[in-house]
Amino acid sequence: MIRLPNQWILNEGQAEGALREARKIVLRQGRIRFGQPRAAEEAALQAISDLDRLERLSDQLVTVASWQELLATP
Repeated sequence: MIRLPNQWILNEGQAEGALREARKIVLRQGRIRFGQPRAAEEAALQAISDLDRLERLSDQLVTVASWQELLATP
């Protein structure tokens, strides 16, 4: 399949948007559960570029007890 440059740009933009939204949800829900993350914890969350992992983090929010434990989720 040949991808046109504009199509590739759109796909990349959609993927980045999904990552941004997933990070935003984990951060918002994590703040409610654990309080404000330390700078290193927030940086670690922002560095995650695997959407599946971010979804697993979202699922784990109800079972873990801290930002550290949450971020240890593979």
